[in-house]
Amino acid sequence: MDLNTILLFIISSVVLTLSPGPDILFVISTTISQGLRCGIKVSLGLCSGLIAHTFLVVFGLATLIETFPFIIRAIELVGASYLIFLAIRLFLTLKENSNINSKKEAKKQFFITGLIMNLSNPKVSLFFLSFFPGFLFSSLIPYNIQFLILGIIFITQAVIIFLFVAFLANYLGNYLKAVVVNKSWTIVQIIVLIFISAIIIYP
Repeated sequence: MDLNTILLFIISSVVLTLSPGPDILFVISTTISQGLRCGIKVSLGLCSGLIAHTFLVVFGLATLIETFPFIIRAIELVGASYLIFLAIRLFLTLKENSNINSKKEAKKQFFITGLIMNLSNPKVSLFFLSFFPGFLFSSLIPYNIQFLILGIIFITQAVIIFLFVAFLANYLGNYLKAVVVNKSWTIVQIIVLIFISAIIIYP
């Protein structure tokens, strides 16, 4: 077993996860606008999606996506539509500040939102397929087991980083909320959702 290869994989994974992207942006905006608990739910939802992508790679099902590219487009459109639906619901809550139940209901969906955001991006599986083979660390362990180990490592560091970002955003958000009205953060969240949808629809 080549421990140097595993160490290099960990470093590469951390750098990729920390790269500015819609996932981290959504974790930040959700934490600031809805609180730490919702930011954690989004983070766990996003990372749960990585579990599914890892198993797709391990069991070779991701090759189905490569064989039938139209599946990618269908998944992307469904995911983008859901995010646009959430953006519209958030917009409506701006006009219905008295509707507390709708806000509570929306908070319960943050884990699902993070999960769907990740699952609706088949490129993650394709990324794993192209990224993992460069870090195979043993000539004795079967490839699918090595892919599983690399997937666990990637998911673990992603959970740590997303939760750290959520806690940091919550800490900074406590100062920002004293200056900025909470409604403006809802607007930011709407913009982020639409931005992510646009990235999914027009890659």
